[in-house]
Amino acid sequence: MALWIADEGAGLIRSGADGERRLCAQPLSLCACGNTLVCAQAQQAAVYAADTGAALERYPLPPGARRMCALPGALYCLSSDADSISLLCPRTGRLLLCAQAGCYPRDLALSPCRRMLAVAGGAAGAVLVYRARELTLIRSLPLPGVVSAAAFAGAELLALCAVDEGRLQSRLFRISIHGVVSALGCWEGLPGALLIHPDGMIVCGVLGKLLLLRPDGRVARCLPCGLPACLRPCPGGLLCADALDGCVTRVAAALTDAQCVYRGDSPLDAMVL
Repeated sequence: MALWIADEGAGLIRSGADGERRLCAQPLSLCACGNTLVCAQAQQAAVYAADTGAALERYPLPPGARRMCALPGALYCLSSDADSISLLCPRTGRLLLCAQAGCYPRDLALSPCRRMLAVAGGAAGAVLVYRARELTLIRSLPLPGVVSAAAFAGAELLALCAVDEGRLQSRLFRISIHGVVSALGCWEGLPGALLIHPDGMIVCGVLGKLLLLRPDGRVARCLPCGLPACLRPCPGGLLCADALDGCVTRVAAALTDAQCVYRGDSPLDAMVL
């Protein structure tokens, strides 16, 4: 296994048993697709073998592709510049389907059943839910402010929003399967990233804080940070890519401790693969 880091300034870095290698410039986002790693750059994807880091393919991407996720044979690419979600062949980049997705959309997430896809619709002020394989819109769920991150928690959805009502706040909302919205938390400053860890815990990153939340929104633990750009599960815990602090931190599952595993320029994403 290797640590892959997308540092917008320093490049795509792969660190493994065979040493550290820099593979491409100006990476924006990462996605594991089977035995490959797809790295989104400004307007193209670079595909690498996960086990060796060997370059396999390059193909065009929609502009501003800052978030991706995958199913077997399907790569979902969220374009903030084109306000769209695209379904591509992960090996060739061939466009299979495309749908409109909010206004400067920020994040996307697959449901546990892999049949639905949620998009944080950005300035559209909504979470958009699609049928994953057809990219047909099922529901548009309005929320206050700018929707910055979304995640499935079982059959429910969580959404992290930037709300400015005289002062900027990060607000976390739960959306039930019936579309009922309830508030879970509110913190000063900008929102960052959101993760439902495989063990069920809610991890929420906002300006200056990485929070472990109980299901009712109560804070169980808090660690200091800059502003998490991305949170991903990894063996034994999670990885926090913090562009503001310029580091990637490996955090224990219960947020009991944290270890900096990379310090660079502007890390936007990181994963162990």
